[in-house]
Amino acid sequence: MLFKRNKKTIHFSGRRHTKTGIAATIIGVAVIAGFLTISMISGLNKGNGSFILGLIGLFLFFVAILGFVLAYKAFKKKDIFYRFPIIGVVLNGLMIIVLFVIYLMGL
Repeated sequence: MLFKRNKKTIHFSGRRHTKTGIAATIIGVAVIAGFLTISMISGLNKGNGSFILGLIGLFLFFVAILGFVLAYKAFKKKDIFYRFPIIGVVLNGLMIIVLFVIYLMGL
């Protein structure tokens, strides 16, 4: 109990979490969830997913690009915490690579 933090302590830092960084992280998690969902649906159909699953995959690819751009814009701001922009860049960047490789394999 001696080291319990008080919520009313004084913060001398002007840093804050950016809304764009948080949005990029949420988009990254949503893209991963969507990818896992369409992967499971395709797996249940023994790899014979419909055309709609491919369109959803392309949509997820473009949403991941949007999340990556938002995270990049969050890095440009001053006096921020970098936790959410870094998570957003990593999640969206990995999903861009994964979805692009799957797209190339389909050609």
